[in-house]
Amino acid sequence: MTPQVEAAIELLRNAELDTDRGMPEALFWTVSALIPVPNVDLLIVNGRGELLLSWRKDDFYGESWHIPGGCMHFNESFGHCIQETAKREIHTEVDYDEEAVAVRNVIRGLHYSQRHPRERGHNVAMLFRCRLPEGFEIDNGQLCESDNGYLKWFAKLPEDFMQIQHIYDDILEPWRI
Repeated sequence: MTPQVEAAIELLRNAELDTDRGMPEALFWTVSALIPVPNVDLLIVNGRGELLLSWRKDDFYGESWHIPGGCMHFNESFGHCIQETAKREIHTEVDYDEEAVAVRNVIRGLHYSQRHPRERGHNVAMLFRCRLPEGFEIDNGQLCESDNGYLKWFAKLPEDFMQIQHIYDDILEPWRI
């Protein structure tokens, strides 16, 4: 181990980071370049059989529709992560099945157009079937369809569905174009 690595380890250990509620974004990205990051994705279907998707626009996955989801924090249960993700992404709590519908090893790999190509390169994704509260209606507030977090129901997967989420194609077969 180099002296620089030893110093970095010691610095992080002594930083007294409380990551139970998340961590600074740059630190999260750095950690994500070192180890796979677990995340939950929320499979939500309405009474008409439509799938709830959210618009996403970011440096790692581009602009596309995706299944709402979020990364787990240290010491967080699946249930807590599902609820926190639902509140943040859908603005409500959900009922959910305890067992994941799917667990996938998601390797995006190196992304050389980024300054640090390994960041956000590997996730362990768990897809949970969730149910919205009775009478739920999407409230996009002031968001436009091209804004991060805009929610929309889909009878079929849109052409601009997030490429990396095709790992769930076997589960998403009913919504395939």
